[in-house]
Amino acid sequence: MEAIRKIQTVKNGEVHFHLPPSFWGQEVEIIVLSSPSQTIQAVMRKKSLRGCLGRYAKPDLIAQEQDAWQAAVSEK
Repeated sequence: MEAIRKIQTVKNGEVHFHLPPSFWGQEVEIIVLSSPSQTIQAVMRKKSLRGCLGRYAKPDLIAQEQDAWQAAVSEK
């Protein structure tokens, strides 16, 4: 299945494009979607999860974190 994607500005309620010869004489499906505005994308900000799990921290175990990986993967 071959697809063609073009972004064009609608002028007087019409959009024109030329199809390659491989499409000639075939039935095609046409889907029209409006493009998202770039101003909307610029306003959206990335959210951070930094610090959201702080309330579950156990201060007495923080000192053990330094060697936790080595202890977990070492052969017993």
